[in-house]
Amino acid sequence: MSNLLGQAVDIAQNQIVKVLRVRTDQSVRQKPTRFLRYFTLNLLFANECEAVSGRSGTALKNVVNSQIKEFIQLLGNSQQQELAKGMDADLWAAKDFTESDEVRLSRILEGSDRDPEAWNIGSKVWLPYDESYDSTLRNGTNGNDPETTQSASSREKTRPATIESESFILPFSAILCLRGLEPFMELITGIPSLTADISALLLSYLQLFNSRCTQLILGAGATKIAGLKNILAKHLALASRALSFVAALVPYIREFVRRHVAPGPAASALMGEFDKVRRVYQEHQENISEKLVEIMSGRATTSIKAMKAIVWDEPSDRQVSAYMETLTKETATLHRVLGRHLPEGTVLGIMQPVFASYREQLGAAFREARVETEAGKERYVVPVSHFCHHFPCNTNASFPPTECSAMPTTSPSRPPASTARATSERPSSPSHVTGNCPSKSRPRRLRRPSPSRKSPPRTRRRCPIPRYRLRRKRMEQKGKEVEKGMGRADEKKKTNGTTLTRGYGLRRRKRSG
Repeated sequence: MSNLLGQAVDIAQNQIVKVLRVRTDQSVRQKPTRFLRYFTLNLLFANECEAVSGRSGTALKNVVNSQIKEFIQLLGNSQQQELAKGMDADLWAAKDFTESDEVRLSRILEGSDRDPEAWNIGSKVWLPYDESYDSTLRNGTNGNDPETTQSASSREKTRPATIESESFILPFSAILCLRGLEPFMELITGIPSLTADISALLLSYLQLFNSRCTQLILGAGATKIAGLKNILAKHLALASRALSFVAALVPYIREFVRRHVAPGPAASALMGEFDKVRRVYQEHQENISEKLVEIMSGRATTSIKAMKAIVWDEPSDRQVSAYMETLTKETATLHRVLGRHLPEGTVLGIMQPVFASYREQLGAAFREARVETEAGKERYVVPVSHFCHHFPCNTNASFPPTECSAMPTTSPSRPPASTARATSERPSSPSHVTGNCPSKSRPRRLRRPSPSRKSPPRTRRRCPIPRYRLRRKRMEQKGKEVEKGMGRADEKKKTNGTTLTRGYGLRRRKRSG
């Protein structure tokens, strides 16, 4: 009886193997949920056959395993192609984070602790399959064209994504990357034995997003591919925020993989790869910030060239110079765009180096300027006052007090004595021009010593005229005969029979014989 059962099982498996081999091309191109059901059915069938006949069914398992590896490879390639295609068509404008995207995000965040229920549906073959599971294209976009889904950029407020109370205003590329992560994690949940192979494809997917973002934004590839005229500060800010969003997801993905991978040296190496990817994302963000600082430093250099052509002593109908108006407008635009898309700490980290560059370049240019007349001095102060008026020192994105004070408000040439005396008695310009903000750098109040407290002893003021010159003058007034060369350390002078020997602070008297 057992032989008959074994033969029946072998015949059944041979027939199933023939069917599976014929339908290999269709099977490996299924959606992840459908393929997991296909894999689970074959696995249950092989286990039941082994339980009945005691034979392992090697041929059936080999066919299924080869199809699994082919499916994983095709899934990785298709996900990368869809990501590259979507990023090339992206206009890098803010897009609404929809409710379906919020569901995907919550699943990924939940995956660090436990497997979401939605990722286990493919393994529950006893439940009837619902076509709604495939309503969203899990291995690609959700059927929306990037250009039609970016209508949110014209709205006043865009719905952001949220991770642990931190909000992210994202472009379409970041949302597309989020959608592409879920199929890999769903497949790891259904087939834990292949976690290492799937994780390698997942790391390649994350690296592709970073490298493609570099090519399109920092490399200005979006101007040729997507049709953008220029790479603006808005595009750089959104790219930085997209990188920050994906970098914030990496620790959750890493913990999810750690729960499913087999422990050992390979698992430790895999965790190190995820940490390395996150560091690469953070370095990319720093490069974008440096690029913004470099752009504004170039704008300051252009303004300085225009400023050097100005003759300050000549009268002008224009109250504020054109170069300072342009620089102020561009700086205000940068601050407004960054404040709209980036958190306050990131904005401050970008604006401080920008103003430090202004201080270094403009300060040197102002010190080199030549101003002789009073009208020229007044015109000289106006540009700094105009800039500090738009960026007061009590705001986060302002000149620090040292920046405005580094730009001199007086002529480099020596002023007359009366002007110098007046300057020493009162400040030469208002506090918003010199950068002396009352709220931050108040003048120190001089306190009178109390009667009970002893005043410190007065130090004797050193006379600017050497003592030997004073003595010589007194002796000349008295009509005494003074020999030439008095006051040197190695010479002796005779006065009324007295020999004076002088040195540095040493005086001795000797009676002449």
